[in-house]
Amino acid sequence: MQEITIREILHAGVLSCTPETAIADAAARMVDHRCSSIMIEQAGAIVGIWTEGDALAVDLSDPDLLQAPISRFMSTPVRTVPVATSIGEAALRFREEGVRHFLVSDEAGKPCGVISQSDIVINQGIEYFIALREIGSVFNRRYQAIDGGVPVGEAVAAMRSGGLDAIVVKRGDGIYGILTERDVVRLISRRLWRAKVEEVASYPLVTLPLNSSLYQARKVFVENRIRHLGVTDAEGELLGLVTFADILASVEHEYVRRLREALHESEASLAASNRELRLAAKAFESTFEGILVTDAEQVIQSVNPAFTQITGYRSDEVVGRTPAILASGRHDAAFYRAMYHALESTGHWQGEICNRRKNGEIYVEWLTVNAVKDAAGKVTNYVAVFTDFTTRKQAEEQIRFLAQHDALTGLPNRSLLRERLLRAIAHAQRNGRKLAVIFLDLDDFKTVNDTFGHDAGDEILQVVAKRLTDTVRREDTVARLGGDEFILVLEELATLDGLPAIVAKIIEAVARPVVFEGREIRSATSVGVSVYPDDGATPENLVKHADAAMYVAKEKGSNRFHFFGG
Repeated sequence: MQEITIREILHAGVLSCTPETAIADAAARMVDHRCSSIMIEQAGAIVGIWTEGDALAVDLSDPDLLQAPISRFMSTPVRTVPVATSIGEAALRFREEGVRHFLVSDEAGKPCGVISQSDIVINQGIEYFIALREIGSVFNRRYQAIDGGVPVGEAVAAMRSGGLDAIVVKRGDGIYGILTERDVVRLISRRLWRAKVEEVASYPLVTLPLNSSLYQARKVFVENRIRHLGVTDAEGELLGLVTFADILASVEHEYVRRLREALHESEASLAASNRELRLAAKAFESTFEGILVTDAEQVIQSVNPAFTQITGYRSDEVVGRTPAILASGRHDAAFYRAMYHALESTGHWQGEICNRRKNGEIYVEWLTVNAVKDAAGKVTNYVAVFTDFTTRKQAEEQIRFLAQHDALTGLPNRSLLRERLLRAIAHAQRNGRKLAVIFLDLDDFKTVNDTFGHDAGDEILQVVAKRLTDTVRREDTVARLGGDEFILVLEELATLDGLPAIVAKIIEAVARPVVFEGREIRSATSVGVSVYPDDGATPENLVKHADAAMYVAKEKGSNRFHFFGG
């Protein structure tokens, strides 16, 4: 089945305003147009986005903020996705990039609409839900309830501090309601910051039992145009909330699981036929061999990413056509007649063939074609697996890696560090979190080189790089600036309470001796720390301030750390 694209589900048009628009007026436009986001446009270019999630950053206890320009609260840069992207790929990007809206661009790169997580869930095919998994499989019991008599501003503050996109409201009569980001946008647009939360919350909270299916939950979401459902136990007691985002994550997990199962089943089936079909099944898991699958009439049904890398043709450019699109013109009709005869008689052909890339370049490949038959012995598909004899792609990847990584340690270099810092700052700004930049310098490293030799110095740098990487989380970044200087970026910090302990752990890891040629070599370090947004809002300022803090630590002696401004 050919997956539908964003083009087929997109509602054309982009709701936008200028950077000077008052936040209350922008919220009113969103309510009027029933949109969950608004783009900020300046001089014909989209420079930011303000969403229902961003509305939580507005302190409703300060009415003057409602007249503040939208640019003060917008998120930037705006993430974009091409209109030809499949909804499956878009769903994965939503999960990987941690956003709920993408600006959609047309073939000319111009904005043509906005796509949200909700659009993806609504349009995911029904086949993803045939397992009828229960809500309990994705249910997160974490939720917060608030008394309906408290002011709206207090409720919004609780949502903001808890990192919540919704909060349960309990009215005096015991009935549960809900206040969501969408409600906050509506409150901002109507300037209702002095109301009690029970006066503006949505009642009653729509609920489903814990044992309800995801299909049933999806139906309730769509029919009620909501993004949160209460989950109850067998006695009807509220257990918590389930969201559209929970279902999206479940759908994608189920999709990947089923795809892997299908590949394993295909491999087992092909193994029962012949060795070449086993190779074809395994090739689906490889990024180095191109694969295309046709039907019995030799019309292409699907190709893998390596096919695109080798030939230059995207999936949508070849599906529905025949492999003749790759023909180079260097083989005569007799060559192809022999190939087809072998396929008809033996179900297999293998050999060397010249084909043509999309850019016109001729390349030589080793091609294996196998016929796939049903239980009655009738051909249902052909699977072709081919290998490009050139190594150009691998060389390009190696060059790209070396351009962004330190050759000695394999860590990100200064260039890649800046890219990751920019991305981390954007995430921190959008999620209301902090991040820490840790500047680490090895004390008296020159003495180590002079005493034990540069081979020993290189060994110490490699060991330190490994220890630093092992000390922090996978999502954090460890980079080498050059010489004996390292940078660590710790992302998504809710508080700074545990940061001193992390820095102490880093110092302890570096201080452990390194054994080189039977001798123990000890290294000491000085560490400086800066924090976003307290100490800077750009990669350059954060690194500069962490560097300055490191020199303060160095003046105090070895194995010390110092926080900038502390």
